[in-house]
Amino acid sequence: MINRTLKFTAPLLAILLLQGCIVVEKDGHNSRSSTTRGTTIGEELEDLNDAYEDGLLTHTEYDRIRNRILNN
Repeated sequence: MINRTLKFTAPLLAILLLQGCIVVEKDGHNSRSSTTRGTTIGEELEDLNDAYEDGLLTHTEYDRIRNRILNN
């Protein structure tokens, strides 16, 4: 059971933590970077809630990730 949970939790956490991508563009001598989000905050919260309800996250993990999503 623990191996099954870890098998699904690790990729889920990786996706949630790496949700944004960083794009660096060169414009002449100046470089600029911007962060874009591949999903909406609502979608991320729904995915997080689904993982929590499926028992893949503890309440502490859920709260920590939820706060990170809302504060970014």
